[in-house]
Amino acid sequence: MLIEALVASAVILALAAGVAQVAVMTATSVRTGGAQGMAVFLGAQKLEQLASLAWTYDAGLEPVSDVTTNLALDPPAPTGRGLLPSGPIAGAGDGYIDYLDRDGAWIGAGTDPPAGTAFVRRWSVSPVPAAGPDALLLQVAVLASSARGGAGATTVRPGDPGVTWLVTVRVRQ
Repeated sequence: MLIEALVASAVILALAAGVAQVAVMTATSVRTGGAQGMAVFLGAQKLEQLASLAWTYDAGLEPVSDVTTNLALDPPAPTGRGLLPSGPIAGAGDGYIDYLDRDGAWIGAGTDPPAGTAFVRRWSVSPVPAAGPDALLLQVAVLASSARGGAGATTVRPGDPGVTWLVTVRVRQ
């Protein structure tokens, strides 16, 4: 009888350990999926902001471009670079980066992430040489800061794990 009780206890413990492992894996997957979903939303939000800036022609068919809006601030202010070229996204400096909390709320900009940073959002504006002077390549990369060691990890490269990339081309109309 004692042996049967020990065997039954061992079976129950093995099952409980397996169920606990599945529960931990499920919670991790849900958390990761939520962060990825938020990163896509935040990237699309920045692309929408960039697309809302003036990139058109005036009545005399002269090109018009916003070169003063600062999208690194919330709300945007007329103290920035608008659609001026930024260079590659990995090297885009101040003015092309902002920081958000875990709920996606803006909490700062600049070179140093503030406390509470959960997402680092970088963007770049580049001409598209093959398309002429009336096309811009807009790129946004969103890094869930916990994916690579906390808020200090702000550099991104194509193919980096934990980085969500959104890219579009904008043509002057």
